[in-house]
Amino acid sequence: LKYKIMEKPYVVGIDIGGQTTKLGVVDARGTVLAQTVIRTDTHTEIAPYIADLAAALNKVIAEAGVEGKVKGIGVGAPNGNYYTGTIENAPNLRWGRCRVEFAKLLKEAIGLPVALTNDANAAAVGEMTYGAARGMKNFIMITLGTGVGSGIVINGEVVYGHDGFAGELGHTAAVHNNG
Repeated sequence: LKYKIMEKPYVVGIDIGGQTTKLGVVDARGTVLAQTVIRTDTHTEIAPYIADLAAALNKVIAEAGVEGKVKGIGVGAPNGNYYTGTIENAPNLRWGRCRVEFAKLLKEAIGLPVALTNDANAAAVGEMTYGAARGMKNFIMITLGTGVGSGIVINGEVVYGHDGFAGELGHTAAVHNNG
């Protein structure tokens, strides 16, 4: 088993934002070997976006010199559902305002396993593994970009809930009552 893991020691991370999509190849320690950015906001349909993303993925994997050594792809996306691999009704993605079978489409285009989750949940896992929340077991990650998002970690586990959308505090209105 150890040999199999070492055989494919690299992964690709993708962060889909309302304006841009950032992607990079990383090793087991979290070191970024190559990265690039493509536009998200210029695409109104999913098929051309997937085609552009697949081309950028192939280019960044080649740049890193790790062809055939990538274990899989992790994607953080607005309204990304960890359980289903779908992006559901994302208001800040012009092509995502319905239910998009994103993980399936990307896997078909690139030929690698794809895991998808909410972008704020992905950020929380990243911070817990490599960043400011390293060693923490209970925290909330708030993301601010084109949209607002949150990822909640309790006892070292991301809170997904029964439908994959628990813990999402984005676009919540809070009104102070003075009287």
